Amino acid sequence: MEKRIVICPRDCYDTCFLEVTGSGNKVRIRGFKESPVTRGVTCPRALADVKRSFSGSRVLLPHRALNKSEGTFARTTWKQAISMIAEKLKEILATHGPSSILLLDYAGNRGVFTRLLPQRLWYFLRVARIDYSICDRSGSMGITLHYGSDYGRLPEDLEKTRLLVYWGFNAAVTNLHGFAIARDLQRKGLLRIVTIDALKTETAKASDMWLRVKFGSDVYLALGIANYIIENQLCDERFLKEHTYGFEEFKEKVAKYNLKYVSEKTGLKEDEIVEFAELYAREKPSIIYIGYGLQRRIGGGETVRAISLLPALIGLHRGFYYSNSSGLMVDFDYLSGRDLGEPSRIIPQSKVGEYLEKGEFKFVYIYLTNPVATHPSSQKVKRGLLRDDVFVVVHETHWTDTSLCADIVLPAPTYLEKDDVVFSYWHNYMGYSKAVLKPRGEEKTELEVVQLIARRLELKEPRIYEDPWKALEKAVSPPIVRELVNKGVVKLRYRRIDEYQTPTGKIEFVSRLAEKIGVSPLPRPIEINPPREYPFILVSSAHILYTHTQFEDVYGPVPPEILVNGIDLDSLGVRDGEVVKVYNDKASVKLVARKSDKVPPGVVFTYRSCKTLDGKRINVLTSDEIDELGGSTLNTTFVNLRRLP
Repeated sequence: MEKRIVICPRDCYDTCFLEVTGSGNKVRIRGFKESPVTRGVTCPRALADVKRSFSGSRVLLPHRALNKSEGTFARTTWKQAISMIAEKLKEILATHGPSSILLLDYAGNRGVFTRLLPQRLWYFLRVARIDYSICDRSGSMGITLHYGSDYGRLPEDLEKTRLLVYWGFNAAVTNLHGFAIARDLQRKGLLRIVTIDALKTETAKASDMWLRVKFGSDVYLALGIANYIIENQLCDERFLKEHTYGFEEFKEKVAKYNLKYVSEKTGLKEDEIVEFAELYAREKPSIIYIGYGLQRRIGGGETVRAISLLPALIGLHRGFYYSNSSGLMVDFDYLSGRDLGEPSRIIPQSKVGEYLEKGEFKFVYIYLTNPVATHPSSQKVKRGLLRDDVFVVVHETHWTDTSLCADIVLPAPTYLEKDDVVFSYWHNYMGYSKAVLKPRGEEKTELEVVQLIARRLELKEPRIYEDPWKALEKAVSPPIVRELVNKGVVKLRYRRIDEYQTPTGKIEFVSRLAEKIGVSPLPRPIEINPPREYPFILVSSAHILYTHTQFEDVYGPVPPEILVNGIDLDSLGVRDGEVVKVYNDKASVKLVARKSDKVPPGVVFTYRSCKTLDGKRINVLTSDEIDELGGSTLNTTFVNLRRLP
């Protein structure tokens, strides 16, 4: 039986290489054994991709809204749909200008042909855009302040690592393949695993050591470990002299983070802090995997800054992993067409709902994202899209919360139904993913659609119509593209791990860039203080069956549950399994309360984007405030709970 290889393009660290056999709805998917990263293993999502492609919730034909507020639609033709879109664009560009048009996209599919090349039209038109800050911005910016760029260690470095620290990173769910590699090394006695997390995660349970820090106190722990290493002369003095800037000032500033103080702040015993600090200083080389959820909160960027500096103290170049896209030798700006035009304005992604609700845009084009379900304060997003004075186009594979708020819905193929090129932000392999399923309806790719719109607008800019393979050659190199086409996979060149793109060319303990942008040059704690009326901190994270809202058509809705510590349940007079009202000043929802030691007292947990018992999304509650380094604060949403009669 013929075997074909596809690459999963979802917003996931692993970017799996998958082996496909069979045809039609009999196609079978499994992990590609020959991939050094996938190693024959895959997740429940990839296993369900064929079923999802044949789902009854697929968008297969173009539709126009009959009544947007009621969610009623009628079929239309591609010609009519493109004509309506182009005429609206012409009208709004002429009367309101490009700043009244919003491109709202994200990473539902990270393929080069799907996500990047279609952006050229919108850069050329100079429309408003989001700042792409909702996922990892604060942490990325935090590392960049001290290292010049946020890339770090590759998966292949795990084989040479003696200590792996998962800091706020639940790899057992979010980085399945990396965790499998780590567990194999752990079982062989070659690697020790430590988890630092306020939550009792699947990863924590499998670790050799788990430090359960008080929620939000990680920055104190990082600075306390730094002080202990310095005070006990465990630093690599030669490395500090040759490769760092500002160490003496950093040393002076962290001196106050003594064991007693840090123990009080973190809830850890002094002996626990010492044990880890000694282990970290001794067991080299090591890697700290820094989780995204850790920085989606008030002070999250400061936390990541502090953690990222620990490897420098013990003589490790970029001894962390956060995101590796910036380390890939790929001209992403050329692919997306950033030089074609400056956006008329850029808005914070967390604040999209606020802008839409105020009616600041007359035209919104949405693809690769489901913001009505996944954005903070999502009820604002929905109300904004349903306004009568905004024209909304959604290009989607499935009928989603957002599709139902559109004026025009266009059918898109799943990744199994089209050719694409996919890279990872964890490893440095790029794959050529070929279609293994035939389209079921009138689907058109994201690139085809923007080119149809551009032609209808009579735009002459050649880059909008450039052959995707020619564009890729310019972004990487012709030899690499030839190898990719011939072999199906290529290992991309990666930036030097000992190279720092800072003003001094060194790791900057005292960030010179921070001074220029008006933030503290050294990492510092920012307190999290829930108000009295909303005393619980709501945290959301991934469920292994879903990528945000994807796969609800296969596995059913994301479970409408809220995990609550037993102490808190008792104080609320709520029993396990009872329905509770979860509320704050934004909204209220109904969820099933589950007693769980996963969360400490004062913290409650839901799965990301879950649909509540009263038909809402959990994101009607979540915070749309912005961290000082520009990222979201979803994981410091303050709520209260009440038992329902």
